[in-house]
Amino acid sequence: MEADILKNLVKNLNRYKAHKKSKDNEIIYETLLAHTELTNKYFFKFWQSKNSDEIFDRFCDVFWQKENIDNKLKNKAKDLLKEIIMTIPIFHDIGKVNPNFQLMKLKVNDFKENEAYVNTHHSFLSSMFYMDYCRKLVYDEKNEDEIVNLLAEFILYNGYIIARHHSELGSLTEFTKLINLDDDTYFSKLKRIINNEDIYSVKIDFIKSDIEDMFRNLNKVDKDAEKVGKRSIKQGVYLSIYIRWLYSLLVASDYYATSEFMNEADFSENTDLNDIDKWDSVYENTDLLKNIRQYQQERYPISNEELNTVTDINILRSEIFCEVEEKIKANTDENIFYLEAPTGSGKSNTAINASFKLMQHDKRLQKIFYIYPFNTLVEQNLETLEKVFADNEDIKQNIAVINSITPIKVSEKDLNDNEEKDVYQKALLDRQFLNYPMILSTHVSLFNIIFGNRQSDVLAFYQLANSVIVLDEIQSYKNKIWAEIICYLKELAKMFNIKIIIMSATLPDLDILSRFQAQAVDLLENSSRFFAVDCFKNRVKLNYDLLKVDKDSILDELKTHLKQYLKSDKKILIEFIKKKTAHDFWVDLQENEDFKDVQIEYLSGDDSIAERKRILDKVKKATDTIILVSTQVIEAGVDIDMDIGYKNISKLDSEEQFLGRINRSCKKEGIAYFFEVDEASDIYKDDVRLSESIVLKDVNMQKILELKLFDEYYKKVLETTMGKYSYHFDEFIKDISDLNYESISTHMKLIDDTQDMVQIYIIRTLCVDGEILDGKQIWDSYVDLWENGRKTMSYAEWKIELSRITSKMNNFIYQVSKHNLRIGKFYEQMGNITCLEDGDKYFIKDKFNREILYIEN
Repeated sequence: MEADILKNLVKNLNRYKAHKKSKDNEIIYETLLAHTELTNKYFFKFWQSKNSDEIFDRFCDVFWQKENIDNKLKNKAKDLLKEIIMTIPIFHDIGKVNPNFQLMKLKVNDFKENEAYVNTHHSFLSSMFYMDYCRKLVYDEKNEDEIVNLLAEFILYNGYIIARHHSELGSLTEFTKLINLDDDTYFSKLKRIINNEDIYSVKIDFIKSDIEDMFRNLNKVDKDAEKVGKRSIKQGVYLSIYIRWLYSLLVASDYYATSEFMNEADFSENTDLNDIDKWDSVYENTDLLKNIRQYQQERYPISNEELNTVTDINILRSEIFCEVEEKIKANTDENIFYLEAPTGSGKSNTAINASFKLMQHDKRLQKIFYIYPFNTLVEQNLETLEKVFADNEDIKQNIAVINSITPIKVSEKDLNDNEEKDVYQKALLDRQFLNYPMILSTHVSLFNIIFGNRQSDVLAFYQLANSVIVLDEIQSYKNKIWAEIICYLKELAKMFNIKIIIMSATLPDLDILSRFQAQAVDLLENSSRFFAVDCFKNRVKLNYDLLKVDKDSILDELKTHLKQYLKSDKKILIEFIKKKTAHDFWVDLQENEDFKDVQIEYLSGDDSIAERKRILDKVKKATDTIILVSTQVIEAGVDIDMDIGYKNISKLDSEEQFLGRINRSCKKEGIAYFFEVDEASDIYKDDVRLSESIVLKDVNMQKILELKLFDEYYKKVLETTMGKYSYHFDEFIKDISDLNYESISTHMKLIDDTQDMVQIYIIRTLCVDGEILDGKQIWDSYVDLWENGRKTMSYAEWKIELSRITSKMNNFIYQVSKHNLRIGKFYEQMGNITCLEDGDKYFIKDKFNREILYIEN
């Protein structure tokens, strides 16, 4: 089909090239037709592998649900819309007939420069050819007016996708400004020259009314879904997903096709999870699952009366596991699930089982994403999964971590079996397009895929279709965008057949913010009954006496207070919310004569994974008194079991997460003291959870924390959020309405811009997991890789080597504020990283002391 279309439209088609490569000192060209055929092959492959016909049907249903035409016409419109979608890959590069592209980009010397084309670009020209072709299909006299009305705007949307396929998704408005018929526009100039050149067989004859038809439904999203002639909020979201979906499919297909030509290798292998029963069988054969299944057969469910008397936390974990499994099996057709359960109740294990059960019921589900707030939790849960699947290397090879600090995964088996460069190219494609059955990553990475506008963000968007996504601790991010998150996720899940499990110990009822969308499924019918069990509710006694101490003297009082536990063989955790306060207090304890015989450690976000592991292992194994001073990194999901806790107050859900690190096993007596030295509002900007009436200074909040009445807490939080940030949600809907992907990306960033931060690489010698890392050698290798690596390696091999070396570099890199920075002389600078020598001088007792960077030296 693609050959016929191009041959009928482009004269002398075979003279046009799409790509070139060098092989054995010879330049080899790929023809435009060959590249188009490969792109079309991959587009069709991805379309089929992701059950895209079903996705397409759902889009048509929601786009045209209110149109007052009969089903026969709608079906005809669907067929025609699918035809013009499947034509996207055929036209995506047709603009490469631009003679300037052929001459200047590809150095095809039998072309002459033509200034009338203005530049060497091809994507907008491809879009122009595409829209003209599809306009003639849709406006055919055989088609009813109703069909034209349904499809006209989609010609524009699809044309926009082609126009942007080599760049980021910006704003549709920028594109539409280019498409008008005024004499002096770029569009009109291209139209004239194509019609006057001996290149294109068909005259491009847009007329003004056609353009107006395409523009008819732009910016028509209205909050009132019942208004005739206007698109509802939901439909606006669906349209933004539709464009993102097809853009992702096209870019992926183009990448794979180009890679096949460049590497002379087919990359069609399917790497989705097609044998969940095999994975589940291994999982069910673990000792943990055997014990749970035995409990399930013999005791589950126990009565509420018996539940209240349970002292063995494993019984509570088994009860939660079994109830969630039952609820999953009864609601397999639903898309959004909430799992709110106490800290230490086995949520991660429960979520694994829930994921597997969903996939066993719906064989269309092909991937599992486990998404966490921090890289440290990603690594921790990878260890858990590797223990589960310890005896099955095939499964472990199919679990991948996708983040900025983990090297690109290369199959050792593939390297041993095949020394060709396509092994590296396959590994790079796998990473870029998430070609793994099970993926562990962060909220930031996932939200970039869903909301980001850079091409690198959107590449793998299509891979979310037919997947299970477990979102852990979603409340850890700013509540300003909670409403946007849940509203968008619900519609995305509906369109893409995604099952999303949102879980936390403190989970807000996000349905309240979801603007009357369908309710999510609570996987625990009454989670409060588990929180009320003495084993969870009273495993830590709460003490607020230190909140009465003046801020100026609280640090001295803390040291005095700590002394009572120095000979108790207790594990003591102290959390501060400012890194400098934590660091200074740790140094103070180290230098205090009263604490000279006590083990004291300090954990912060500056620590490498190896250092973090060393500290946590030491704490876990300690049998004598040990004090761990920490920042907030200790809160979410860290698997340690302390006896006594001290915490600078912040948000109530943060307090509960902290309590989850105290007496985690419920086998001892735990106590937590709350104090205030730093203001939480200095750290968590614009967070309504810091209102005076809903923090621990308020006695009512103290009671809520003691009784675990988080529903009452979040009711207040959500009421405030809806009142304070309704305007923010309206801005999001306007961005959706305008199809302004750049604004959507900015609006939905989980982490505020870090333009005031710089990266510092500090040369030292470290021992990481028994390996000696020479910081200078690693830095020099990094510089050499940038300066010389591309001369000796393929791009894919270079990217993989770069990921490996940057993974090691993370042990030496620190982010610091530009404000008042006094670096002075430095060893070298590479990109945005400044390398400093004599690294040990920036450390006190082996901990980074960033203050040295802010004084003259």
